[in-house]
Amino acid sequence: GMVTIPYGGVVNDEVIDKAHRFNRSIMFAATDYMGILPVDAYTIHVVSDHAESPPYKYTICATNHDDIVKQFERITDITQSDVGDHKSNTSKGGTDGPSVRDCAYCKYLQGDTESVESNERTLYRSENFFVIPTVGQFTTGYLLIIPYKHVMSNGELEPEVLSEFNDVLADIIEILQLAYPDANGFLVWENGSGSSGVGKAKDSLVHSHVHVAPSSLTSEAIEDISGFTFDEISLYDLKDYKASSYLLVRTPTPERWKILQTDKIYIPRQYVRQLIAEELSIHDGSWNWRTHPYYEKMHQTLEDVISALESNWDNLSDRIKENTKFLF
Repeated sequence: GMVTIPYGGVVNDEVIDKAHRFNRSIMFAATDYMGILPVDAYTIHVVSDHAESPPYKYTICATNHDDIVKQFERITDITQSDVGDHKSNTSKGGTDGPSVRDCAYCKYLQGDTESVESNERTLYRSENFFVIPTVGQFTTGYLLIIPYKHVMSNGELEPEVLSEFNDVLADIIEILQLAYPDANGFLVWENGSGSSGVGKAKDSLVHSHVHVAPSSLTSEAIEDISGFTFDEISLYDLKDYKASSYLLVRTPTPERWKILQTDKIYIPRQYVRQLIAEELSIHDGSWNWRTHPYYEKMHQTLEDVISALESNWDNLSDRIKENTKFLF
């Protein structure tokens, strides 16, 4: 539902019950979005209201002219909560944002044994990308496509590198279909961090990464669930969106994508993960990779994919063989 909170108003238990249950699937929107809400109000758009409500009480202290990201940060500070995106503690990036020295993916590539990404688990390597199963996968078959270059989003990549990304994605979908033949589709999305990653938690993974996970959700379904209208673009249009954060979702037509980017809406970085968790009837907050790493499922995915490659090796394309032969 849509909950409207008067500007400066106190959020009571009833509002919290409706709008902030386990912080699952929440989007914050500025009030003048689409011109349908009062000028001096904020809305919290809620996709799910399962589970018990946490004991949060706070006052909306943002003004009508505040940046929506700053409002979201302020709410996490007041509630002293970790919503799987911002965290109200000293690890928050604030105005500086995460740096390359804090980047778990760069540490992984450097073989940093202290990194949460330290276990060697690369499944595919091309000239500009590597692919790994992700920490926090509440379902097996969940992979990340990551550029070696430390960029904030794929919007910063050159056209020829994006062309390579298309090839990598096609290969990964083919591999996952072999490993998980009963999967009802695969959802592909990216949370672009904006050109600096400012405002994200210090340990947020702002280094560009594209998610590929088993799911029957589509770009159209996400539009319907969120209530917001996405623009349809080509991947090569991403350069026009690199300055600010965005949500990018592949459509059923492989060469077309849907993107949501506006300063009127704040989309938590784990929003789509929350939707997939809902699809799988996971209502305990374990969509949050910070608190639920699911290492056992990560390693199961590694085994599943390697087994599928080995069993189907003779029928694989030369490109897949070339980019996965290091596994054998």
